Amino acid sequence: MGDRIIKFIEHFRGSEYTFLYGCCYWFAVILAERFRDDHPAIMYEPVRGHFVTRIGGRYYDVRGDVTEMYQYKQMYAMDRLRESDSSYYRHLMRDCRDFEAVGE
Repeated sequence: MGDRIIKFIEHFRGSEYTFLYGCCYWFAVILAERFRDDHPAIMYEPVRGHFVTRIGGRYYDVRGDVTEMYQYKQMYAMDRLRESDSSYYRHLMRDCRDFEAVGE
């Protein structure tokens, strides 16, 4: 499974900056949609403020398999965060999905 994911991610070579600094949520959505049959989860790491996609127990972003970088970090599954802390979830969606940060 990992090879399929990596081959898909390779099509985004050259767009790393965009999907690492400002649009990481949207890359997580792309991966989750593309590999939806593998039961993905969009995950959020709050210290770096970065979204990744968990597929088959591994973490992926535009750089490829980033499991080693995130395996010991506090990660939040977005579907669970929506239920457990709806205010935090709404703020993340406002800022990272909708690009409607307060004060703009």
